[in-house]
Amino acid sequence: MARGFNEQEKQKIHQTLMEEGKVLFSRFGLKKTSINELAKAAGIAPGSFYTFFNSKEELFFEIIEREEETIKNEFMNFDLNMAQHPKQAMKKLLLQTFVMIEENALFSQLLFENNFDALLRKLPKEKLEAHFKKDSDTVALVASKWKKMGIVREIEEDVLAGLFRALFTMSLHKKEIGEGVYPQALKLLVDFIVEGLVSKEE
Repeated sequence: MARGFNEQEKQKIHQTLMEEGKVLFSRFGLKKTSINELAKAAGIAPGSFYTFFNSKEELFFEIIEREEETIKNEFMNFDLNMAQHPKQAMKKLLLQTFVMIEENALFSQLLFENNFDALLRKLPKEKLEAHFKKDSDTVALVASKWKKMGIVREIEEDVLAGLFRALFTMSLHKKEIGEGVYPQALKLLVDFIVEGLVSKEE
């Protein structure tokens, strides 16, 4: 039976699981990392793991969410109004975001090792809904700022969030798209999207 922890211990163990989980998942992948290994790295019994997470997939997802904050901050802090050529700046921002995603070991696993479907099956519906709402809220803040500047035309924030989500799920279908043409197809799609979004003439 898992022993009880006080609040300070819980916070410390949770943080350790996040840190050690990132190391283990990055090194061995989601499928090959066991709850026993995660618990051992955090200095707790395997049964105690479930005091903090319902599954290793839930831990993986929480780590991914933290990694996403770096990418979201790029969007939040990017001043499109300062760019001499807004369209080119937005295209560059989107393509750089793809590079950040594909160079991140955890995102690579999520996108290229069939872990996305496993997460969808394992995660509670409300956790996924909260995640998508948070994504939409972030895009809404950025879109609102760009709209006020007169750079991006009027589009509902939820629709815009869905558009960006659809764009970034392209990485899930690299094989179906064709790995040889994927970079060119991605660049072309980003071009089309930005041309449709940006209203400010360069």
